[in-house]
Order: sequence, then structure tokens, then C-alpha cells
Amino acid sequence: MTESQDRWSAGLETAVVVAVGLAVLVGAVACGSTRPRNVPDVTGRRLDLAENALDARRLRYRAVGGGELGIAIRSHWTVCAQNPRPGKAAISVTLFVGRTCRTVPDVVGEPLDLAEEEIEALGLKASEQSVEGDPVLVDQLWVVCSQSPAPGTRAGAVDLHVAYDC
Repeated sequence: MTESQDRWSAGLETAVVVAVGLAVLVGAVACGSTRPRNVPDVTGRRLDLAENALDARRLRYRAVGGGELGIAIRSHWTVCAQNPRPGKAAISVTLFVGRTCRTVPDVVGEPLDLAEEEIEALGLKASEQSVEGDPVLVDQLWVVCSQSPAPGTRAGAVDLHVAYDC
């Protein structure tokens, strides 16, 4: 091999190493950090601004709520509650969103039909899921075993986990 070919080969190796290093760095940033970070308080903020704040801290997040059509325009939704709470160290944050945020009542132990009435009377959306994965057909036969978010927090929707007998 000639000297110019050796320099070209060495330059190519360096370029490949740099490209691979940049790809790994971009991948790590895109996926979020794997190191726990301090969670900021984003409750009450528009969803898009809350996500920007979490991106700046390199925290992963997912939004829960958004109604039947989901979250199409992020700036139209408000973060009603978050988990974990502000100040805690975490890798990811769950954002509970709604158009308007109301205080979630405690419906654990109530029959599903009455729990849904109570939640919907407050302007919140209720959705239910069987603890065992069974279809929920007759609301009166089910009891609320747990709920998310917790009672007393602010939210736009409440997920109810139900069973025939908790």
C-alpha cells in the first residue's frame, strides 16, 4: 500500500469511528436518560410545555387521558396530575391530562355504575378495566378495586380497575 492509501484508510477509519460515536450519542439522547433525574412540577401546565420541560431534563414521559380520540393537539390539554411527584428522582414520568382538571373522588369499594355516575357528574371521564381481563358487560355486577389517579388529585379522566369481588 502506498503512503497516500495508508492516510486515506486511516482517515476513513477515523470518520467511521466518529460517525458511530455520533450515532450512539444521538440514540442515547433520543431515548432519554437511563439515569434518574429530579422531576419538575409540570402540574397545571399545557401538555406541550410540560413535555418540553421534561425533554430539557432528559426524562421520559407518557401522557394518559385525552378522551376517545386521543391527544391530537398537545397544546389543547392540561397536565392535571403527574407520577412521580415533583422533586422525586425518576427515569420516566406519567402525565395525567384533561381539558379541564377536577379533583378525583374516592370510589374504591363502590359498585361500578355508581362510581361512574359520581365521576362523570364532576365532568371527569371514567373508563373501566377488569382486574382479570374479563369484559365488563353489566356495570352493576362489578366493584371498583382500585383507581388511577389517586383520590384527591386533579385529573381529567379516571381509570377504574374492577372485579366481581375485590
